Amino acid sequence: MNTKRGKPIEVVIIDDHVFLAETLSCWLGRQPGVSVKGMAGDGEAGLKLCLDAKPDLALVDINLPKMDGLVLAKHLLSILPKLRLLIMSGQMDPYNIWRVSQSGAHGYVEKSSKPSVLLEAITAVAAGQPYFSPVFEQVKNEWLNQPEAFNKVLSKREQEVLVRVVAGWNEEKISQQLGMALTTVAVHRNNIRRKLGVHNDRDLLAYGRTWGLDRAVL
Repeated sequence: MNTKRGKPIEVVIIDDHVFLAETLSCWLGRQPGVSVKGMAGDGEAGLKLCLDAKPDLALVDINLPKMDGLVLAKHLLSILPKLRLLIMSGQMDPYNIWRVSQSGAHGYVEKSSKPSVLLEAITAVAAGQPYFSPVFEQVKNEWLNQPEAFNKVLSKREQEVLVRVVAGWNEEKISQQLGMALTTVAVHRNNIRRKLGVHNDRDLLAYGRTWGLDRAVL
């Protein structure tokens, strides 16, 4: 499993689950054509690791301390445009699948995938090909293409307000965090209800949970 350069694929692992990261590191280190260059347990440490090691590929979890994995992905792609990014996560809800699709990542595999699948994904992504799991494609096609999907119905700003409403934030906190007037928050909230066809907070929260918006990292 060598790249076109005839050298091992240099990989870093960015995941806050220490046991998983160490187990994965040991296993990948035994695979022909792969060299593990380091591990990091949070987004900030992952950014520093990639800047120092300059690997071919970074395996990145979504939910990371200090810096969200998909925010990290965007930073890395702007700083290290040749770096290949493979998201490895247990998050398979529509919201996070949509976030991955918007992040610029080159692939996605579930943490529950077989080792052979992960190895196949690493090989493909390192070789310059996209690799998105069947589950990723299924969620993307079956959920995110629906006319009532949040990404089709709501503006980006409305999505930002909605995930905070679903998280239980009041309008004052949303106003402060997003830097908008209280009246603007109220307008967005009313527009969200109108666009989604819901009439009360209970239905709004139910919609958010159905689409995985309650799992947003704020």
